Amino acid sequence: IEIISAYHPGGNKNRAAFINDLTKLTRIKKEYFICGDLNARHRMWNCKTANWAGKALFDLSQKGIFLIQHPSRPTYNPSSTKFSPSTIDLTLTNSHFETTTPTTSPELSSDHSPIIFQIKLTETMKTATKKIFDYSTANWKLFRHIINNETMLTNMHHNSITNTDQINKLIDNFTVTILKAHKEAVPQITPGQYNIKIPPHLTQIIKIKNMLRRISQRHRRCSLAKKLVNFLQDKIRHESNTLRNDSWNKTLTAISNSKNNNKMWKLVKLLKNQTNHVPPLIIDNKTLLAPDEKCEALRTVFEKVHLNTFNTTSTADNKVKKIAQDIQNNQCTTTLSPAELVKPKEIKKILKNLKTKKSMGLDNINNRMLKNLPNKALILISHIFNSCLQSGYFPDKWKATKVIAIPKPGKDHTKPSNYRPISLLSCIGKVFEKTIAYRISEHASANNTIQHSQFGFQKSLSTVHQLHRLKNNVVKTMNRKKSTGLITLDTEKAFDSVWHDGLIYKLHQQKFPSYQTKIVSSFIKDRPNSVHIGECKSQSYIPAAGVPQGSTLSPLLFNIFISDIPKIHKGTQYLFADDIALSYSSKNPGPIINNLNNSIKRYEAYCNKWKMNINAEKSEAIFFTRNTSKNHLPNKHLKVKNVEIPWSKSVKYLGTHLDCRLTFKKHIENTAIKCDKYLKILYSFLNRKSKLNLKNKILLYKSVIRPTLTYASPIWCTSAKTHKNKLQIVQNKFLKIILNLPPWHSTNDIHNRAKINRLADHTAQTNKRYWIGCARNSILAKRLNFLDK
Repeated sequence: IEIISAYHPGGNKNRAAFINDLTKLTRIKKEYFICGDLNARHRMWNCKTANWAGKALFDLSQKGIFLIQHPSRPTYNPSSTKFSPSTIDLTLTNSHFETTTPTTSPELSSDHSPIIFQIKLTETMKTATKKIFDYSTANWKLFRHIINNETMLTNMHHNSITNTDQINKLIDNFTVTILKAHKEAVPQITPGQYNIKIPPHLTQIIKIKNMLRRISQRHRRCSLAKKLVNFLQDKIRHESNTLRNDSWNKTLTAISNSKNNNKMWKLVKLLKNQTNHVPPLIIDNKTLLAPDEKCEALRTVFEKVHLNTFNTTSTADNKVKKIAQDIQNNQCTTTLSPAELVKPKEIKKILKNLKTKKSMGLDNINNRMLKNLPNKALILISHIFNSCLQSGYFPDKWKATKVIAIPKPGKDHTKPSNYRPISLLSCIGKVFEKTIAYRISEHASANNTIQHSQFGFQKSLSTVHQLHRLKNNVVKTMNRKKSTGLITLDTEKAFDSVWHDGLIYKLHQQKFPSYQTKIVSSFIKDRPNSVHIGECKSQSYIPAAGVPQGSTLSPLLFNIFISDIPKIHKGTQYLFADDIALSYSSKNPGPIINNLNNSIKRYEAYCNKWKMNINAEKSEAIFFTRNTSKNHLPNKHLKVKNVEIPWSKSVKYLGTHLDCRLTFKKHIENTAIKCDKYLKILYSFLNRKSKLNLKNKILLYKSVIRPTLTYASPIWCTSAKTHKNKLQIVQNKFLKIILNLPPWHSTNDIHNRAKINRLADHTAQTNKRYWIGCARNSILAKRLNFLDK
C-alpha cells in the first residue's frame, strides 16, 4: 500500500495543473491512500458551498477510478466567525482493503482537525521487540568452556588442510561454535527506551482542553471557550517542556554519578553525527519510499563508483593481465618457513589490542567474542590462517561485506550520490588481514618499496609531519628570496578504483613472496557487497576495482600500488595516501609554471597507464611569495587534463588552510567557526543549566573542542598573535559557559577555576613534545634526510 501525503494550496487558480496532478496520483498501479488538505469544497462531503477544485475532484471520482472518504464532521474550523466550517481534508483511495469510517479528533491546536481511520489488513502486522545482548552480565567462563568442549584439535595441522573446501568447513563449524557459546553465555535484554511518562494531572488538562475545543467548534460565537482552549494549550506546552527538560537533566545527572563515561560519549557521538537514517530518495522525479527500493538505488551508485576507470584502456594492459592471470591460475600450495607461520601468540597479541565497540560483519561475530576466546580456539585459528596462506586463499565467508550508507554532510540527502558507503567486515577476517599486513609490510620495509615522500598510513608519521615538511620547504625558499608554486591533485575515488590486475602485477614485479601475492589476489577479487537499511538488503554486487573499504590491509596495498609514482626533478613531492601535492621553487614564476606543468603531465601519463583519474575540478594551486611586483607573480595558470587551474589565495591540504604568505589567518578563522558549530551541538551538555557535573563538562571540552582548536599547532604556531588570540577567545567563551560566568569575567580567573592552561601555554607544551618526538623519530629523520639530499 502506498500512503501519499498531498497538499493543494487554496490560492491556486490553475485548474488544468490541479486535474493533471490528481490524474497522475490516482492512476498509479499500486493500491494507495492519498491523504491531505486539498482545499476542495463540495456539498457531497458536507461543505456549505462548492469551489472549482471540489467540482473537478468530484467529476474525476465519477469515473470510478477512486473513492473519496471523509468524516461526518468538518475538518477545518476557521478562527474567524465570518467563515464557515468545511471539510477540505480528504482521503482518496483505490484500495480493496476495508477501512473504518474516518473521524476527526480535536486534540491538536491547529484550526485543522486530524482525520483518523484504520485499514483492516488480512493479517495482523506486529513488530517484534528487538533484544540486545547484555555484556555486563556475560559469563565468559561458560563461553570459553563451551568452545573448549566443541573444538577438536586431534590430528589437526595446517599441512593436513589441503583444499579450500576443508578450510570453509572448518570456518563454518568454528563460527557455529562461537555463536552457540555466545548465546548460552550472554543474556539478552530489552533495551530501555527514552519514553517520558505524562503525569495524570497533565493528562486530565489535555482531556479538558479537547472537550472545550469541541464546544468552541460547535458554538463558534462563544469566545470564552476559545480563550480557555488557548490558555490550556499554553499551560500544556509549558508543562511538557518542563517535563522534557527534567527528564534530560535526570539523564545528565545519572551520567555525572556514573563511574564510566560510556553513556556520555554515546550521546555526544549521536549529537555530533546527528542522524544516519536514509530519507526518501528521488531518482528521475520518482520518489523511493520503501527500504528495499532505497537499497537497490544506493547499490547502483556504489557499484558504479568502482567502474570509474575500470573500462579505460592502458598501454600495460596485455602484460599486466597475463601476469595476474598466471598468478590466479597457479593452484600450487606454498610451504611456509617457520618464521612465516602465524602462531597463536601473534593472534593473542592482535586480539588484545582490538577495540570492543567495533561493528561486526555478516557472520555476527564481534571483537568481544574474539577477545574472550580460549587458547584452544587460538590454536585452531592459527591452523586455519596458515592453511589459507599456504593455499593463497582468503575465505569467501570473510569477504562478504555489509555496506551501510552514510549521508555526506551539507549535501542533498534525497540524491543517492550524496551517500558514502561504510563497509562492515568480518571481525575474524580483519584479524587475518592484520597477519597478512604484517608480513607484507616487513617485505616492503626491507626493500624500501614505499616512497619516502609517502607519509600516509606509515608508522610514527602523521598529517602534521607532512605539513611540517611542506611549511619548512616553503619558508626556506622564502628566506632565499624565492617563490614556491604548489598544486594539490585530487585523485578521483582513488581507493575505490585501484586496478586489481595492476596491483597484482606490481606485487610480482617488486618480488613480494608468491604466497603474499596469491593471498592478496584472492583478498581483493570476488568480494560480494550488499547494501543494508534496517532489515532490508540489496542484491549483492562484486566491485570491479578498488581495495575493500574498512579493511586494515587496504591502506598498505594502496601505498604499494602508487609506490612507483613519478618523482619530481628539482621539485618536491608530498604524499599522504591519495592526497598528492607537488611544489617547485624559483626566483621567477616562469620556471615554476613550466616545471609544475611538466610534472603534472608525467603524473597524468602515470594515471592513464594505471587506470587512475585526476579530478581537475577539485585540484587547487597556490603561489607562495613575499613579492608584490607583478613581474614576480605568475601570469599563466597550471593545467590539469587541459583544464586551467587558477591560482588561489588559499588552499586546503591535510585539513589545514594554507595562504600565500603562510599567515594561517584563514585556517584559524575556519577553526573558530567549526568550534562555534560544535558549541551549538553540545550546548545541551555545556550550558549553564545543564545538570552534567563540572568535571565531565571540562572533560568534554578537553576531548572534543580543544583538539579541534589545536590541530596542527606546530605548523601555525608562528602566526601572528592577533590571529592566535581568536582561538583563545573561543576557549574563553566555552569556559564561561561551562562555569556559568558572565561574558566580562576575568580570563585569568576562569582558567584558574577550570584548572586549564591558556591556549598559548597548552600549545607550547604540546609543540615541545612534538619537536622532541621529531628529534627522536628515527623513521622521520631518515625520511627527511633522504628527501633533503
